[in-house]
Amino acid sequence: MKIVISSDDTSIESNVDQRFGRCKYFVIVDIENNKITNVESVANEGYSEGHGAGIKAAQQVGNLKPDKILTGNIGPNALNVLEQLNIEVYQGSGRIQDAIHKLQEGKLEKLSQNVNEIPRQQQEEQGGEDDIMKENKKIFMPLLNDNGEDSEISEHFGHAPFFGLYDTKERRLTIIQNTLDHSDPNKSPVDQITEAFNPAIVFTKGIGSRAIELFNEKEICLKTGDYKTAKEVINNLNNLEDIAGSCGH
Repeated sequence: MKIVISSDDTSIESNVDQRFGRCKYFVIVDIENNKITNVESVANEGYSEGHGAGIKAAQQVGNLKPDKILTGNIGPNALNVLEQLNIEVYQGSGRIQDAIHKLQEGKLEKLSQNVNEIPRQQQEEQGGEDDIMKENKKIFMPLLNDNGEDSEISEHFGHAPFFGLYDTKERRLTIIQNTLDHSDPNKSPVDQITEAFNPAIVFTKGIGSRAIELFNEKEICLKTGDYKTAKEVINNLNNLEDIAGSCGH
Protein backbone atom coordinates (compact mmCIF):
# COMPACT_ATOMS: atom_id res chain seq x y z
CA MET A 1 0.00 0.00 0.00
CA LYS A 2 1.24 3.46 -0.87
CA ILE A 3 0.24 6.48 1.26
CA VAL A 4 0.97 10.11 0.38
CA ILE A 5 0.96 12.59 3.27
CA SER A 6 0.93 16.40 3.16
CA SER A 7 3.90 17.43 5.27
CA ASP A 8 5.85 20.38 6.65
CA ASP A 9 9.15 18.52 6.03
CA THR A 10 10.58 15.45 4.33
CA SER A 11 10.48 12.55 6.82
CA ILE A 12 7.95 10.50 8.78
CA GLU A 13 9.11 12.37 11.88
CA SER A 14 7.62 15.52 10.32
CA ASN A 15 4.10 16.74 11.04
CA VAL A 16 1.05 16.27 8.87
CA ASP A 17 0.54 19.66 7.22
CA GLN A 18 -3.08 20.71 7.71
CA ARG A 19 -3.03 22.37 4.29
CA PHE A 20 -3.18 20.07 1.29
CA GLY A 21 -2.74 22.48 -1.60
CA ARG A 22 -0.28 24.72 0.23
CA CYS A 23 1.86 22.16 2.05
CA LYS A 24 5.59 22.30 1.29
CA TYR A 25 6.16 18.58 0.76
CA PHE A 26 4.45 15.28 0.15
CA VAL A 27 5.93 12.32 2.02
CA ILE A 28 5.42 9.03 0.21
CA VAL A 29 5.29 5.92 2.37
CA ASP A 30 5.19 2.31 1.16
CA ILE A 31 3.74 -0.27 3.54
CA GLU A 32 3.89 -4.06 3.29
CA ASN A 33 2.50 -6.42 5.92
CA ASN A 34 1.71 -3.40 8.12
CA LYS A 35 5.36 -2.33 8.12
CA ILE A 36 6.90 0.76 6.53
CA THR A 37 9.31 -0.43 3.83
CA ASN A 38 10.21 2.81 2.06
CA VAL A 39 9.94 6.58 2.61
CA GLU A 40 10.45 9.26 -0.04
CA SER A 41 9.41 12.89 -0.41
CA VAL A 42 8.73 15.40 -3.17
CA ALA A 43 8.18 19.15 -3.14
CA ASN A 44 4.57 20.20 -3.65
CA GLU A 45 4.16 21.82 -7.06
CA GLY A 46 1.07 23.66 -5.82
CA TYR A 47 2.90 25.39 -2.96
CA SER A 48 3.87 28.46 -5.00
CA GLU A 49 0.81 28.56 -7.27
CA GLY A 50 -1.13 31.83 -7.27
CA HIS A 51 -4.52 30.20 -7.82
CA GLY A 52 -5.59 26.59 -8.16
CA ALA A 53 -2.96 25.28 -5.74
CA GLY A 54 -5.25 22.50 -4.53
CA ILE A 55 -6.00 21.21 -8.03
CA LYS A 56 -2.31 21.40 -9.01
CA ALA A 57 -1.33 19.44 -5.89
CA ALA A 58 -4.10 16.87 -6.47
CA GLN A 59 -2.93 16.28 -10.04
CA GLN A 60 0.66 15.84 -8.86
CA VAL A 61 -0.36 13.38 -6.14
CA GLY A 62 -2.60 11.53 -8.59
CA ASN A 63 0.41 10.89 -10.82
CA LEU A 64 2.12 9.19 -7.85
CA LYS A 65 -0.74 6.63 -7.88
CA PRO A 66 -1.20 6.26 -4.11
CA ASP A 67 -3.84 4.08 -2.49
CA LYS A 68 -4.58 6.64 0.21
CA ILE A 69 -3.84 10.27 1.03
CA LEU A 70 -3.40 11.63 4.53
CA THR A 71 -3.84 15.35 5.15
CA GLY A 72 -5.46 17.84 7.50
CA ASN A 73 -7.98 19.66 5.36
CA ILE A 74 -8.58 19.76 1.62
CA GLY A 75 -10.63 21.99 -0.65
CA PRO A 76 -13.63 20.66 -2.58
CA ASN A 77 -12.01 21.05 -6.01
CA ALA A 78 -8.91 19.09 -5.04
CA LEU A 79 -11.02 16.46 -3.32
CA ASN A 80 -13.13 16.11 -6.45
CA VAL A 81 -10.00 15.45 -8.56
CA LEU A 82 -8.83 12.72 -6.17
CA GLU A 83 -12.28 11.10 -5.91
CA GLN A 84 -12.40 10.85 -9.71
CA LEU A 85 -9.08 8.99 -9.51
CA ASN A 86 -10.57 6.66 -6.85
CA ILE A 87 -7.98 7.76 -4.28
CA GLU A 88 -9.22 7.75 -0.68
CA VAL A 89 -8.44 10.81 1.46
CA TYR A 90 -8.18 10.67 5.25
CA GLN A 91 -7.91 13.44 7.83
CA GLY A 92 -5.08 13.34 10.34
CA SER A 93 -2.76 15.50 12.41
CA GLY A 94 0.40 15.33 14.50
CA ARG A 95 3.52 13.34 13.67
CA ILE A 96 3.27 11.47 10.36
CA GLN A 97 4.37 8.14 11.80
CA ASP A 98 1.72 8.33 14.52
CA ALA A 99 -0.96 9.35 12.02
CA ILE A 100 -0.10 6.36 9.82
CA HIS A 101 -0.56 4.02 12.78
CA LYS A 102 -3.98 5.55 13.44
CA LEU A 103 -4.86 5.09 9.77
CA GLN A 104 -3.88 1.43 9.93
CA GLU A 105 -6.03 1.01 13.04
CA GLY A 106 -9.03 2.55 11.30
CA LYS A 107 -9.14 5.56 13.64
CA LEU A 108 -9.04 8.34 11.03
CA GLU A 109 -12.00 9.92 9.27
CA LYS A 110 -12.35 9.46 5.52
CA LEU A 111 -13.04 12.75 3.76
CA SER A 112 -15.69 12.79 1.06
CA GLN A 113 -17.88 15.25 -0.82
CA ASN A 114 -20.82 12.86 -0.73
CA VAL A 115 -22.52 14.54 2.23
CA ASN A 116 -26.27 14.98 1.92
CA GLU A 117 -27.35 18.43 3.08
CA ILE A 118 -30.68 18.73 4.90
CA PRO A 119 -33.29 20.34 2.59
CA ARG A 120 -34.58 23.73 3.73
CA GLN A 121 -38.15 22.44 4.33
CA GLN A 122 -36.84 19.56 6.45
CA GLN A 123 -34.68 21.98 8.46
CA GLU A 124 -37.72 24.09 9.24
CA GLU A 125 -39.71 21.02 10.31
CA GLN A 126 -36.87 19.95 12.60
CA GLY A 127 -36.73 23.25 14.44
CA GLY A 128 -35.69 26.03 12.13
CA GLU A 129 -32.98 26.64 9.57
CA ASP A 130 -30.96 28.73 12.06
CA ASP A 131 -30.36 25.75 14.37
CA ILE A 132 -26.65 25.31 13.64
CA MET A 133 -26.31 22.09 15.61
CA LYS A 134 -28.80 20.35 13.30
CA GLU A 135 -26.75 21.15 10.21
CA ASN A 136 -23.45 19.86 8.91
CA LYS A 137 -21.22 22.90 9.37
CA LYS A 138 -17.61 23.74 10.16
CA ILE A 139 -16.96 26.61 12.58
CA PHE A 140 -13.56 28.32 12.38
CA MET A 141 -12.14 30.31 15.32
CA PRO A 142 -8.81 31.93 16.35
CA LEU A 143 -7.17 30.52 19.48
CA LEU A 144 -4.41 31.59 21.86
CA ASN A 145 -3.34 28.06 22.83
CA ASP A 146 -3.81 24.35 22.13
CA ASN A 147 -5.77 23.15 25.17
CA GLY A 148 -8.65 21.36 23.48
CA GLU A 149 -12.07 22.88 24.17
CA ASP A 150 -10.51 24.91 26.99
CA SER A 151 -8.38 26.83 24.48
CA GLU A 152 -8.80 30.60 24.83
CA ILE A 153 -10.22 32.69 22.02
CA SER A 154 -7.69 35.12 20.50
CA GLU A 155 -8.62 38.78 20.14
CA HIS A 156 -6.53 39.02 16.95
CA PHE A 157 -7.90 36.90 14.12
CA GLY A 158 -5.18 36.62 11.46
CA HIS A 159 -2.27 36.54 13.89
CA ALA A 160 -3.68 34.05 16.40
CA PRO A 161 -1.13 31.33 17.29
CA PHE A 162 -3.69 28.58 16.60
CA PHE A 163 -6.98 28.03 14.81
CA GLY A 164 -9.83 25.78 15.88
CA LEU A 165 -12.17 24.01 13.46
CA TYR A 166 -15.32 22.55 14.99
CA ASP A 167 -17.35 20.02 13.00
CA THR A 168 -20.99 20.20 14.11
CA LYS A 169 -21.81 16.82 12.57
CA GLU A 170 -18.96 14.95 14.24
CA ARG A 171 -19.03 17.22 17.31
CA ARG A 172 -15.26 17.35 17.16
CA LEU A 173 -12.78 20.21 17.60
CA THR A 174 -9.51 20.12 15.64
CA ILE A 175 -6.77 22.59 16.58
CA ILE A 176 -4.24 23.66 13.95
CA GLN A 177 -1.17 25.86 14.24
CA ASN A 178 -1.49 29.15 12.34
CA THR A 179 0.68 28.87 9.22
CA LEU A 180 -0.95 31.64 7.17
CA ASP A 181 1.42 33.36 4.76
CA HIS A 182 0.60 37.07 5.02
CA SER A 183 3.29 37.92 2.45
CA ASP A 184 1.72 35.87 -0.37
CA PRO A 185 0.90 38.44 -3.09
CA ASN A 186 -1.49 36.12 -4.90
CA LYS A 187 -3.52 34.56 -2.10
CA SER A 188 -4.84 36.47 0.90
CA PRO A 189 -5.11 34.86 4.37
CA VAL A 190 -8.88 34.65 3.76
CA ASP A 191 -8.26 32.76 0.51
CA GLN A 192 -5.86 30.42 2.32
CA ILE A 193 -8.35 29.73 5.11
CA THR A 194 -11.19 29.09 2.67
CA GLU A 195 -9.14 26.73 0.51
CA ALA A 196 -7.65 24.78 3.41
CA PHE A 197 -10.64 24.54 5.77
CA ASN A 198 -13.79 25.46 3.83
CA PRO A 199 -15.64 26.80 6.92
CA ALA A 200 -19.31 27.75 6.86
CA ILE A 201 -18.96 30.12 9.82
CA VAL A 202 -16.03 32.12 11.20
CA PHE A 203 -16.15 33.23 14.84
CA THR A 204 -13.98 36.18 15.74
CA LYS A 205 -13.71 39.02 18.24
CA GLY A 206 -11.60 41.30 16.07
CA ILE A 207 -11.21 41.35 12.29
CA GLY A 208 -10.33 43.96 9.67
CA SER A 209 -12.84 45.47 7.25
CA ARG A 210 -11.05 44.03 4.21
CA ALA A 211 -11.22 40.52 5.66
CA ILE A 212 -14.94 41.02 6.32
CA GLU A 213 -15.43 41.99 2.66
CA LEU A 214 -13.54 38.92 1.44
CA PHE A 215 -15.46 36.52 3.69
CA ASN A 216 -18.73 38.11 2.54
CA GLU A 217 -17.73 37.62 -1.10
CA LYS A 218 -17.22 33.93 -0.35
CA GLU A 219 -20.61 33.79 1.45
CA ILE A 220 -19.01 32.74 4.73
CA CYS A 221 -20.89 33.97 7.81
CA LEU A 222 -18.99 36.00 10.38
CA LYS A 223 -20.10 35.62 14.00
CA THR A 224 -18.99 37.11 17.29
CA GLY A 225 -19.93 37.09 20.97
CA ASP A 226 -18.57 37.56 24.48
CA TYR A 227 -17.10 34.07 24.82
CA LYS A 228 -13.64 33.36 26.18
CA THR A 229 -12.99 29.72 25.25
CA ALA A 230 -13.67 27.34 22.38
CA LYS A 231 -16.03 25.39 24.66
CA GLU A 232 -18.12 28.49 25.32
CA VAL A 233 -18.39 29.16 21.59
CA ILE A 234 -19.35 25.54 20.88
CA ASN A 235 -21.96 25.53 23.64
CA ASN A 236 -23.50 28.75 22.32
CA LEU A 237 -23.45 28.23 18.56
CA ASN A 238 -27.10 29.21 18.22
CA ASN A 239 -26.55 32.37 20.28
CA LEU A 240 -23.66 33.85 18.30
CA GLU A 241 -24.16 37.38 17.00
CA ASP A 242 -23.79 38.38 13.36
CA ILE A 243 -20.97 40.77 12.57
CA ALA A 244 -22.44 43.77 10.76
CA GLY A 245 -22.57 43.22 7.03
CA SER A 246 -22.17 39.47 7.08
CA CYS A 247 -24.60 36.57 6.67
CA GLY A 248 -26.79 38.66 4.36
CA HIS A 249 -27.13 35.71 2.00
